[in-house]
Amino acid sequence: MKNIYISGIYRILKNRIFILGCILAFVITLVFTANLMGMTGRFEKMGCAGRMIFINIAMMAFFTIFVPLYTNEEYRDGTIRNKLVAGFSQKQVYLGILFSHITALLGMTVCYFLAGVIGGAKISTELAITTVILFFAMCGYISVMEFVAMRVQKTVLVAICAFVILNLAYNIVMIGNFFLAFILKGTAYTIGRIIYNVSVFGQWLIQAGFADPQTNPGNINQLIISVLIVVISILLGCIGLNKRDLK
Repeated sequence: MKNIYISGIYRILKNRIFILGCILAFVITLVFTANLMGMTGRFEKMGCAGRMIFINIAMMAFFTIFVPLYTNEEYRDGTIRNKLVAGFSQKQVYLGILFSHITALLGMTVCYFLAGVIGGAKISTELAITTVILFFAMCGYISVMEFVAMRVQKTVLVAICAFVILNLAYNIVMIGNFFLAFILKGTAYTIGRIIYNVSVFGQWLIQAGFADPQTNPGNINQLIISVLIVVISILLGCIGLNKRDLK
């Protein structure tokens, strides 16, 4: 798996879409954090760190497109089949590609963080913790995307599935805001709050300060939820994977 992981990193680093994504992550974060557009009102009052955290959600949109289409391209150009012919198992290929995407996320996060600091956000414990939490939340999101991408080989269908997941993440939060505020109590409220934080969008709203403080289960619990999503996605993704035939 190590060789697949390394080759995956190499291929991603050469990918024009990923390179463009990193450049945009740096430029957009810098412009937004430093308020070079002269925004007024709510965005101005956020301050540099607030605007930096706000723009982090753009990575969710990027990886919604990049992860499934990159993996699907690996199917279409025969890269995955060649790895299987070389003696690697589908499980090794799956994990190698997944961890190469997570490493790509780390690289883009570094671009984002540097741009934010250059743009005026002061490095603090709070900012560091928020960045780590949102990074792990995105790891969970990417692991779900990769799970789908490794199971669905048709380009149109995998794109549809990716945007269904994106809309599901959004709707979980929108519906959750109502249920958590007015309906759920006791144990149901605890479960609802966990489901709310399963969505990277929910964790982003909490860290950006837009959600009701009561929806926040705590930084440690947010990290645990994200790690569990990664683990569960991998376990489900590996079930029967080596036994399937590639068309």
